[in-house]
Amino acid sequence: MVRQAKPWFVRTIRERSEEPRHRELLDAAARVFADLGYERTTVAAITAEARVSRATLYVYFASKDEVFLALAARIRDDFLAAQLTELPADSPRAVLREAIRAVARAVETHGRLLRLIEQRAMLDPRVAGIFTEIRERPIRRFARFLDRESTAGRVALPAPAAVVAEALSTALTMGILVRLNASARVRTAFVGNMITIYETLIGIDGREGWPQLD
Repeated sequence: MVRQAKPWFVRTIRERSEEPRHRELLDAAARVFADLGYERTTVAAITAEARVSRATLYVYFASKDEVFLALAARIRDDFLAAQLTELPADSPRAVLREAIRAVARAVETHGRLLRLIEQRAMLDPRVAGIFTEIRERPIRRFARFLDRESTAGRVALPAPAAVVAEALSTALTMGILVRLNASARVRTAFVGNMITIYETLIGIDGREGWPQLD
């Protein structure tokens, strides 16, 4: 027996979110929100950018608010994916450096939308929850990494791991945000300087067991 596709109105949210059209709508919405801001963005502007009808958008989202909420959740997932998840014992310095670069890339990609999410967080509790995850979960992951390496004697922390993680993560994010309109060379130089600061502050430089990478 051939299984017939379920009509859109009985598909689960997850099923719809995995469809290419859903991703295309979010891509279009990201461009519109970044260009116009939240208040000036309309459903009509999003559908025009995506080149679809309103009816098509409403298959996936109930309103502009729902579009923004889904976009914020996608950005949260990108930030979490950029964090330290695997910690190979043979090269923790390489893991740290790649994590810093990955976070920097995420901030560069979503910088203007991050500001919108922060603003909407003051008005919408659902967005506030996502913004808290974007800000706090990566810091907790970084703190766990620092704790693990400190316990192993591979870093020397000047303050509790949670404090160091928050200070360094905030400095990296804010530094990239204020350089969004700068050249790629300027942003790359900033990230390189931040890597040096990270490594120096937590006592990586010259310590046995940390590979010297170019």
